[in-house]
Amino acid sequence: MHLTILKSTIRPNRGRNQKGRARRAYQTGEGLQGLGPVKIPAGHPPTAFKPATPPLILAIMSQTHPCQDERDFVRWLQARCRKTARAGETQPQSALMPGTGCRVEIPIGDDMGGLAIGGDQILVTADMLLDGIHFDLAEHSPAAIGRKAAACSLSDCAAMAVCPRGAIVSLALPDRFSVDDAKAIMEGVIDMCGRFDCVLMGGDTTRWKHPLVVDVAMVACPYPGIGPVRRDGAQAGDRILTTGRLGGSIRGHHLSFTPRVHEAHRIAAALGENLHAMMDISDGLAIDLDRMLEASGKGAILDRDAVLAVASDAANEISRNDEDLIRHVLSDGEDYELLLTAKLTDEEAESLGLIAVGTIDEGEGMRLRDSQGHETKIEPVGWQHF
Repeated sequence: MHLTILKSTIRPNRGRNQKGRARRAYQTGEGLQGLGPVKIPAGHPPTAFKPATPPLILAIMSQTHPCQDERDFVRWLQARCRKTARAGETQPQSALMPGTGCRVEIPIGDDMGGLAIGGDQILVTADMLLDGIHFDLAEHSPAAIGRKAAACSLSDCAAMAVCPRGAIVSLALPDRFSVDDAKAIMEGVIDMCGRFDCVLMGGDTTRWKHPLVVDVAMVACPYPGIGPVRRDGAQAGDRILTTGRLGGSIRGHHLSFTPRVHEAHRIAAALGENLHAMMDISDGLAIDLDRMLEASGKGAILDRDAVLAVASDAANEISRNDEDLIRHVLSDGEDYELLLTAKLTDEEAESLGLIAVGTIDEGEGMRLRDSQGHETKIEPVGWQHF
């Protein structure tokens, strides 16, 4: 259920899968039994346009993080990295790194960071997955977990239309894990990477008395003649498109998805300069589109009928009505489809397997427009890491 929270509390040490269970309950609409007391306004209806973070997560954030906005943290990090060694001076993050001959081409804030070394460009990303948040070791096999961990970082490569070359994997293994369990995780990683001719280059392994953690860093390079596609280039008049259907990922897609690496290459090659911005949908259509809009300084209108039409079968199965379905499409996350803005025809979109859901404009924020032309503000709902 999607709920407005008046009060939310948690009891400490209630179990390691609390947040994962909260996310699962939120996406499936099965309620939040056993996740701690949550008071809900009597008769308050579900809505697609209120904050979507599960109640338990709100409680955990409020008790453990003085800064509750992930983007505030990213903005602070961006500003911090601009500072030079001399007090009070700043420089662009893309400035030449003193004494190295290297230049940061793509700074903090995109799906990957980019570094120019001589005439070459290297892009790097890292994704950390936690038991109880991104997977459940009680339900998912080590091989499936390894597969997902690699796929998440490969999806970052797809988001920028670059070619994955190598992976570096770090594991924090629970004490009860055997060597065979660790091998199974790595089999999943190697299998997924191998589908895209990406090799395992190394990593780190340690053991502790806590849940499993898997971190995959990925190194990539641009395809010949195709520069990395960033998220900050959306232009007014662009169509907003996705590579697939959205919502309901908790029904299995979140673990079995295939990163759109090949699709990204094909789209970038076909559209060229008409492809203006791209990223992957990991935290939800609404919140990820809002990130793109903020980076580009633009607004967006989503077509209500198109949003309903792009819903996955799983989203349709767990939705009670159209408003509930819209909420799942906008905020479930872990779709790992590409979200892009471009100038193209219907024929071009169809040939590339793209689904149009809206239009970029010069306005502020996001609006949902129905067939009568009425618009409703869309909040950037979706998964917040903190």
